[in-house]
Amino acid sequence: MTKTEDFINNLRTEIQNTQIQRAKLVSQKFTFVIGLLGIGSLSIGNVHTQFLLFITPIIAFTFDLYITGFDFGVRRVGGFLGRKSSEACDEEKNWERFVRKNRDTFVKIGGPLLSILVLVASIIVLWSDYNNVWYFWLWMAVDFLMLIWVWYYSYRLNKIIENIREENE
Repeated sequence: MTKTEDFINNLRTEIQNTQIQRAKLVSQKFTFVIGLLGIGSLSIGNVHTQFLLFITPIIAFTFDLYITGFDFGVRRVGGFLGRKSSEACDEEKNWERFVRKNRDTFVKIGGPLLSILVLVASIIVLWSDYNNVWYFWLWMAVDFLMLIWVWYYSYRLNKIIENIREENE
């Protein structure tokens, strides 16, 4: 096997490993966020767990940042393999171009949408007890800033991918 073939195989392995890691993160996000949201919404006797609702959206948005990063890694390698000058076989180049043109658009909004729903649910549950407290409003501001950061991070990475695509078409 030549060095180029080894390199291409390593890139394929990187794509596969990154996809597995991204899928694990999505699963962990659902587990953590839904668990924290459920536990934070309950009060059992004198035990009040509402404080968990303050960290749940932050954890969800942090997961979104990591998931977006892994998604970028997969798309970046795919863009590299799909370029015209790539040493990958023609079928692989065609596949990468096909995938690039037919992406699942729900993936881009699905993760952040869940995080936004978690934020809204947390606000609804916490509103009656905390809306007159300064740290509630600070918490909401931090959450909205994180939402903007997730959107901006995703936007910037998508621009990089678009540049890779434009350079190679």
